[in-house]
Amino acid sequence: MKFDSKSYSIIASIAILSLIVSVVPAGFSDSSDAATSITVTDGYGTEFTFDDEPAHVITVGKGITSTVIQLGGIDKIVVADSYSKSDTDPVFDKLRQYVSEGKIAANGNIYSSGKDQLQTDIVHAADTGDGGVFNKETDPVIITGGNSYITPIKDYLVSNGFKKILMWNDITEYSKIPDFVDTISKILTGSTSDKATQMRHVSQVIADGIEGHAKADAFYVTYSGSVFKVGNINSLANSMIGAAGGNSVTTDDSKAKPTYEASLTSLMESHPNAVVFIDQSVITNNKLDDLRTQVGDSTKVVQLKALWNNYSVESMTGVWTMACAMYPDLFSGDVPTVPGKAANNTILYLGIGLGAAVAVCIVGVMFLRRH
Repeated sequence: MKFDSKSYSIIASIAILSLIVSVVPAGFSDSSDAATSITVTDGYGTEFTFDDEPAHVITVGKGITSTVIQLGGIDKIVVADSYSKSDTDPVFDKLRQYVSEGKIAANGNIYSSGKDQLQTDIVHAADTGDGGVFNKETDPVIITGGNSYITPIKDYLVSNGFKKILMWNDITEYSKIPDFVDTISKILTGSTSDKATQMRHVSQVIADGIEGHAKADAFYVTYSGSVFKVGNINSLANSMIGAAGGNSVTTDDSKAKPTYEASLTSLMESHPNAVVFIDQSVITNNKLDDLRTQVGDSTKVVQLKALWNNYSVESMTGVWTMACAMYPDLFSGDVPTVPGKAANNTILYLGIGLGAAVAVCIVGVMFLRRH
């Protein structure tokens, strides 16, 4: 079969228009038919499936409450714990506002002094006969804390008909916190979180930045039982030193975990350039002067905020702060953000394709008019 110029013009136009039609679904596909259910696993290895994003959530523990807030879920919280309410970190400002407005109950906690009130708040939130909004069947209760404290609460809630009770007993490695954040994000929104991506990115930035440099010495100090204790294996703060590129000089598998009593003076004699990271307990027990006496006035001492050493998005700020303290010549400024993803060029390509098709059609029409 022979084609004249007119035929070629028409064929070219059809070909380009067909290509455009094939591209449009790729760039503008309708995801409404995608499955909405999602399955997640809590800290005890128990699987939970959510058929849709829950309308409400109960958060027990400062780490989980702050995480839900930072993932944009503050309006879903109906019950939190009293420790979250009383924490002065700005992350909890809106929580306190909602508590004062009666939108969130936060009167109890997992400990003996607050357990009954916490359980009362939770049951009340689900009491449909009393204006409750929490759905026992589909909405999650998320609890963090020691096993001996949270297990009795779970048993109580199960006996009262609550179906989705997710628990985390302990996260001792910074690398596991982004996974925790992703799990919570999947529950709240059905997808993983940019915050978790940023947390992993911070670790990579630090690892790349210290490559070829000697690791800085550091150790973590807390105060309990009337003595100073240092971080060891199973201490989150201790693992954060590693995530920040440092060498924790107190890591010792032969000693008590996650912390053990140690002579701070002896540690500084052995590691005179070590950076010392302290938690809130040193401050609240008025032991900063005592610590200074033992480590020396010239030692760099950095206080960690409570949320940094917790199941929290804020822990990446703690890791970055540690890295800046240990490597001031390498790191400074704000927490690194993930470089922007490449822009979606579908619309650009579509425009170019349409332009080309129109041009070919015009040429074809002009050819036909001349012939």
